Amino acid sequence: HCSVSPFEDVVAYVDVWSASRVEDYSDPFIQQLLDMGAEVSKTLNKQVTHVVFKHGRPSTWKKAQKMGVRIVSVHWVAR
Repeated sequence: HCSVSPFEDVVAYVDVWSASRVEDYSDPFIQQLLDMGAEVSKTLNKQVTHVVFKHGRPSTWKKAQKMGVRIVSVHWVAR
């Protein structure tokens, strides 16, 4: 495609849950990211550039920080 997507260099790992942490809300955000040209990783690995995080697992947060991956909110996707 000729238009360069701002998300084309993004590899995102999505950990988004409801406030009660009962329901996994990651899917719509994954779809949105894919639509915008990002790649989405099912695991938090060295290829990941951004972690989309809301009410997610504390272990995800710690691991992302340790790896130096940018942790972003769901609003980052919406923008």
